[in-house]
Amino acid sequence: MTSFVKKTKRAAGVAMLLAGVAFAAAPAMSEEAAPQADAINKIAAAVLNVSDLDAATEFYTSVVGLEVERSASDEGYVENILVTPDTTGTKLVLFQSMGEAPEVISGRVVFYTDDAESVVSAIKARGLAVEREAAPIAPGLPIIVGIAKDADGNYLEFIQRDK
Repeated sequence: MTSFVKKTKRAAGVAMLLAGVAFAAAPAMSEEAAPQADAINKIAAAVLNVSDLDAATEFYTSVVGLEVERSASDEGYVENILVTPDTTGTKLVLFQSMGEAPEVISGRVVFYTDDAESVVSAIKARGLAVEREAAPIAPGLPIIVGIAKDADGNYLEFIQRDK
């Protein structure tokens, strides 16, 4: 197992624990031992590796509209835990390794929004990549999707469900 994978697993475990989730490493489960479908009722957090924690935090608070709930650090990493303004949604953990410069692996976060077009436009105004302009996913369907990337190449998907 590479040093980066070990650090990423440790950091993910710490981040999940900080997000209030009991997290323990477990060996792969057989199909018989897998938890029942109703055992998981929500996602507690998504963790994104970032190269500049301050810049990423500014982007996710100013452009996406999240708020910093708390920060944490330990030897080798710093992180900010972000939440939606109503604080009831899934947490987003922005994680920066402070040790050797690991390869930053892109992730993907999906957000529900009331205005996908304005969020994607704000990202484009920052000079960041837009992979898909906000538009209906298919003719006649009331779902609009826009996809962009943050400065670290993480994919951001914004879903708007028209009422």
